[in-house]
Amino acid sequence: MSAHPLTHLKIVAHKTSPLQYAMSAMLLDVEARRLSPRTLQYYREQLEPFIDFLSDARVTTPEQITAHHIRAYLVSLQRRGLASASQHAAARAIRAFCNFMVREELLDRSPMRKVQMPKVDKQTLPAFSPADVRALLKASKFRRDSAMIYFLLDTGCRASEFLALDVGDVDFKTGTVHVRHGKGKKQRVVFLGAKARKALLQFMLERPEAAASEPLWVNLNTRERLTDSGLRQLFQRLGEQAQVANCHPHTFRRSFALWSLRAGMNIYALQQLMGHSDLTVLRRYLALVENDLHEAHRRYGAIDNLL
Repeated sequence: MSAHPLTHLKIVAHKTSPLQYAMSAMLLDVEARRLSPRTLQYYREQLEPFIDFLSDARVTTPEQITAHHIRAYLVSLQRRGLASASQHAAARAIRAFCNFMVREELLDRSPMRKVQMPKVDKQTLPAFSPADVRALLKASKFRRDSAMIYFLLDTGCRASEFLALDVGDVDFKTGTVHVRHGKGKKQRVVFLGAKARKALLQFMLERPEAAASEPLWVNLNTRERLTDSGLRQLFQRLGEQAQVANCHPHTFRRSFALWSLRAGMNIYALQQLMGHSDLTVLRRYLALVENDLHEAHRRYGAIDNLL
């Protein structure tokens, strides 16, 4: 294979290796494809320590990377005590990086093809109980906070989707919500029930002049769009006040999924409402629901309990 132009960049800047240039090229490709800032951040955070690890092993060019190097890096993450999900996230980023270098003709074949992905430990995903939600609502001092709790639980929106909503994205009469900034730039429609719609309307009574183009969720002091940091800090405070564990934006999404399945919602309908491209995650929730059924049969089964 002929030398790729990136392999000669070290002549221009001695402190930057060809691998670092390759990573920069991949990050530029992510931006050019208009993937989300969070995706860009994910690749940067995962690949920078990997390339530092390779540099310590005196690996500075793409063709020097072997399956052994990748395995050694993944084992180092395991020995540092990182969760299995974090190890898997690192491996996914490395796999994408190697595939990118193959497409760019920096590599003939990906060294990742010989590496098995780390196994992710199966765990029960935290979700709220009805008692948790009642405690959070009781701890809410502002109508906005109550409206957010109802909204997230009734729509299953991701935090980024939730924060990007404008007033005009919600039909207050029907409860239809247009999610315009979904994952992967995909749009979809979700819905608010009567209770969630009522809570939202009560909050909007405090903003009678809000235009359709204004943010739906705002900082109560500045009236600027609520940030991701602001949302997480708000729920952390609410969780502490209500003594509810795992009070994070994504716990509301998990609770929406689990509660919907327990109420009998079709899993394919739930997939559409949550904006999932496949059923992988929802199958984990479905397994929890099946465990509920097994426990119900154990406690109330006709033969064991009546005969």
